Amino acid sequence: MTITLSQSRALLTIVWAIGFTIPLLILSAQTIFGTVYNGKEAEAWNWFTPNIVPTIGLIVATLASTAFETGEEQKPVSLVFFIVTLSVSLLYVGLFILIFLMAPLVKSPPLETFQRSSLFLGVIQGVVTTCLGVFFIKNAKPESGKTRQSVAPKRGRARSAP
Repeated sequence: MTITLSQSRALLTIVWAIGFTIPLLILSAQTIFGTVYNGKEAEAWNWFTPNIVPTIGLIVATLASTAFETGEEQKPVSLVFFIVTLSVSLLYVGLFILIFLMAPLVKSPPLETFQRSSLFLGVIQGVVTTCLGVFFIKNAKPESGKTRQSVAPKRGRARSAP
């Protein structure tokens, strides 16, 4: 089984779109109702934003910059590395959503739960961002087979110095 760059990007985008949208809707509703964070909604958003928005930004920026390009999107990618990237993505977004769903069930205030979760989310985020970079950052290397031609100096008579 093979997977192309465009297929892998599409699947990873779906995972991250779901992982972004569900907590965004929960946090937005909690902010509107104003009953969860006791006037500290900005702190909740300050936790939310760096934990998910940079990754979503990377994905959207790549999709936007490659929207009209052709050719490279059909390039096959490593299935093993795609599965690793998909797995750590699912782990991260699953935990991220779970934090929002479990916050009302734990004994500590939600903001403390968010802060504690940053301890393990940061580690996973580093790994997942590195993996996603392979799929969403364009490779600047020249294609194989296309090398620069060196210009050899013309052979001629050597001039002697006076």
